[in-house]
Amino acid sequence: MYKPKITPISHHLQSVNKSGLPNHFGLLTWNLHKVDFAHFIHRPIEQLLPIDPPHLLSLQEAVARGSQHKFFNLPFFMAPNIETKKKHFGVLTASAFEMKAHHQCLTQSRELGWMTHKTALITEHTLQNGETLTHVNIHAINFVPHGAFRKELQLILHLLSDKKGPMILSGDFNTWNKTRVKTLNTAITQLNLTEVSYPTHQAIKTLNRQPLDYVFYRGLKVEKSEALEVPDISDHNPLIVHFSVLS
Repeated sequence: MYKPKITPISHHLQSVNKSGLPNHFGLLTWNLHKVDFAHFIHRPIEQLLPIDPPHLLSLQEAVARGSQHKFFNLPFFMAPNIETKKKHFGVLTASAFEMKAHHQCLTQSRELGWMTHKTALITEHTLQNGETLTHVNIHAINFVPHGAFRKELQLILHLLSDKKGPMILSGDFNTWNKTRVKTLNTAITQLNLTEVSYPTHQAIKTLNRQPLDYVFYRGLKVEKSEALEVPDISDHNPLIVHFSVLS
């Protein structure tokens, strides 16, 4: 049903900065809950949210048109899980700094057995110290038996198993019960990642008292983190993390 034919979508990342992500950079991850931000294509996200300009956007349930070149005024890669005649829906990673699309992970399973896939996008970003940051933007599959949820995570783990150096894994993991949380934590341990903590968790989207949205990392230092409440925009809230590169 609406399985995408073209993926990932890119537009040659026009106007990118080739110097690499700075030694101090900000990441924003946010499930947009299918809100169409067509009126913000050429407007930066800081005109929508009271934040400093982020260097890296990790968006889920984004909506983009096939001819679209920017999202929140940033070049982007998109890995859709749904494609219609006019629009694509899926995960979208945007940055003004040079990046490469490494792999799309369209789930083998479909939600409820016959509906849509979910997807993840692996991108690579040069850091100014010469290292390569691997970023994984994920919207994990929902409405499937737990075995399918675990299998899809393991497929992503396999793609990341040979990746060395700094890594960020961010997105909506649909971990709405303790069993899913445990499976996610096992995967995070295998990748030697650490979960970002926040001064207050009140704004983080939960279901059945379990958080859905996360940022995990390794090979970097967290300088500041925040969960920003935006109840009038989406039913999820953005997570903002400021990282510094280890010397």
